[in-house]
Amino acid sequence: MNQDSEQIRPDLSLEVAQDQVLTPHQQEEQLIKYLGKENCSIKTIIGKNVFVYSKNGTNFILLHKAVHYLGNPHPIFKKRVQLPSWYKDFCLHIVKNKLLYDVRFIGIYHYQGAVVFVDFIKDTYLRKIIHNSSAHIYINDIYQAFTNGVFHKEDSFGNHIYTIRGNKLSNYLSGKELGKSELFALFEKFNNGFSFGQWLRVLPTVKEMQINKWPEWRQTEWPGWYLEYLFNQFINDNDISSLMKYTGQSNKSKKNNEFDFDIWFPKHCFYGDLKASDITAKEAPGNDQRTFVECVNMCGKFWYIIYEHETEKDSEVNNYKNVRAYNKFISTVSGGKKKDELSYAARLKTGVKFLKMIILELNRVNYREALTEFNQGHQPDGSARNPKFLIKKKDIDRFVVFRYSYNGK
Repeated sequence: MNQDSEQIRPDLSLEVAQDQVLTPHQQEEQLIKYLGKENCSIKTIIGKNVFVYSKNGTNFILLHKAVHYLGNPHPIFKKRVQLPSWYKDFCLHIVKNKLLYDVRFIGIYHYQGAVVFVDFIKDTYLRKIIHNSSAHIYINDIYQAFTNGVFHKEDSFGNHIYTIRGNKLSNYLSGKELGKSELFALFEKFNNGFSFGQWLRVLPTVKEMQINKWPEWRQTEWPGWYLEYLFNQFINDNDISSLMKYTGQSNKSKKNNEFDFDIWFPKHCFYGDLKASDITAKEAPGNDQRTFVECVNMCGKFWYIIYEHETEKDSEVNNYKNVRAYNKFISTVSGGKKKDELSYAARLKTGVKFLKMIILELNRVNYREALTEFNQGHQPDGSARNPKFLIKKKDIDRFVVFRYSYNGK
């Protein structure tokens, strides 16, 4: 029975309703609509009637299935395509017989006349197909196709998935549009020069920031500030302020109409925030609720850029050696003002090793589901702090638009 799940309307608003699944014949009609009747045909290949698209000397076999909700008790933002077991043998025979076809696993999402195609790059799925396997897609991935034309992501299982708005399908298959983002390319460049897989120790790192006059070098939560320090340096060294600009808390020149977030993307007109988070933590602190909602409503989207790390802390076993050295250094540089050598002893991160990063896009259709309220407590004077959001790490793959994992090389 068809059950309600999240749907994207043609006007890009979200509603909860039943899937409007296309029949196999209707799916073929949509493929022909966007690829051109003269380029499409149904052929019998290795005993299967398949949809073939031919253009500019390249022949594609588009094995197509409808995108639909998994059903209760699965989350309503998650959909799938069924991958029949014969897909695997079919692809193996194509290779074995040296047939010149590019086989694609295509999902077709349809709602109120709007269509998005999903290309599940088959390599990883071929290793998993048993009986009727599933390839999963999130409603936010569909939304990305509507807004960007072509969108690519790698999911948490290493699968590469492309979502393609109908009118972009021909260009996508020809290789003209592959969802490459100039902003993602910059993060790739930053990540390639970042100290992934290396232990960063508190004292050398704090000294580096202090020597280079980073305003927040005294902060005890130094991993996040060091990340911002390096990111600001990266922007300046590469002269890319027209694409991304550091606007973090160390920037005291904010104007009244600017939001207090770490990154402004001038060309694309939205904000982002850098977060350093322990890889074992289930949640990461977010931002002031009211300000965040205003920002999303004004700009349309917001990026949380989260760098995750392993963490080391001192203990009584080594007499808090690194904590003492850190506090002694702070006292020395701060003009002789004596600081307790065991200040922050139980909480100070004495070493971190960054292992991966993700970019979460929160937009008008998904941000309410991504965040939960964080109990901030009270100010020292007893007044309540402004309520903040807390980013739930569980099931965040539905919000991921970019990811990077250190491979140990």
